[in-house]
Amino acid sequence: MKKILAFAAAIMLLNGVVFAQDYKSVPEKEVKVNYVKDFQRQVKDPTNVEWYQMDENSFKVIYLDAEKSRQAMVFSSKGSETHYFIDTRYCPVAVRDSVNNLFAGYDITDLWVRKVRNKMTYQARIAKKSGFLFWKKETDVKVISWEVDGKYIGE
Repeated sequence: MKKILAFAAAIMLLNGVVFAQDYKSVPEKEVKVNYVKDFQRQVKDPTNVEWYQMDENSFKVIYLDAEKSRQAMVFSSKGSETHYFIDTRYCPVAVRDSVNNLFAGYDITDLWVRKVRNKMTYQARIAKKSGFLFWKKETDVKVISWEVDGKYIGE
């Protein structure tokens, strides 16, 4: 019985490690200096700062701001964008309705307001989950967008 429980615990840990992160975590010293300086200039007193490399020239930083709200910034050669995360319990009705109508069987896993050059849109990460009881994994993940007024933009 102990072996079965140990095996089940190991599977759960591996499942969390394999499916937890889409990007490679990197120390701040491996991030382009101008991205780090831009982040430090724009965000005062961040905590729990974690940098991720999205591709060769793009980096994402996830952090808690001074009010302890979860936020993120994406830096690339095209510029930067800010993500203000929203608890999915406070998802706008238009967003929730369009997910239910257009993407039946998907759940909203993350919801944020995306700000690029003073234009704001809603974005959501949605996923289908499959598996058994607590051994569920995400099988199909999409990021979809809406205008602030609730008009669906697309994937």
